[in-house]
Amino acid sequence: MKTKYNDFWLTKNNTAANTYMDEVAKESNFTGYHKGYTILPHKIHRCYGLNVYEKLILVDIIAYMSDKSQCYPTIEMIARNIGCSSKTVERHIGSLAEKKLILVIQSKNNTYYLPNYLHCHPNLLMSEKTHEFIGGLRKQVTERELTLWIQEVVKSDGYTAYTARLQRLHERRFASDKFAEKEDLDSYAQYLTTAFAERFPPDVNGA
Repeated sequence: MKTKYNDFWLTKNNTAANTYMDEVAKESNFTGYHKGYTILPHKIHRCYGLNVYEKLILVDIIAYMSDKSQCYPTIEMIARNIGCSSKTVERHIGSLAEKKLILVIQSKNNTYYLPNYLHCHPNLLMSEKTHEFIGGLRKQVTERELTLWIQEVVKSDGYTAYTARLQRLHERRFASDKFAEKEDLDSYAQYLTTAFAERFPPDVNGA
């Protein structure tokens, strides 16, 4: 005869996710070592153009900062936290620094800072404009087709060129450039429109 038991991990939670995560973070009946959580905007978590290691490392660095503006975890600490080699961490910290998503002061233990004006960082702006564009496309193509197309777009020379244009604009920051980001992003949206029509041309009936 089979023994019946209650598997409470298979009982669904009905609390809103944000509230539930707050409860999970603060619960300390069994261990109170990690009682905090990391505030992370979706535009970082879902940023196109960042690979999985870059995202995980950036999140871990932000988590170490917490209520401060800097942190200095070792490479090995980050490697343990995200489950990869120290060489992988070193390589992707380099790429994050090259993209100016983090600022690194090198010493025995690196000190990490976030750059100013992160909200208008070229990588985030390009990603958000792409998300905005594809928001109305999900009924026009399959999810798989959309995924493959976006992956191609993010790797394209056009995407790289628009990101570089925004980077140059970000670096010089003249007062007369108040609306320049919008102009570049509108131009990028037109680029996406053209690229999408070329990849998924309408049928002979114009559907």
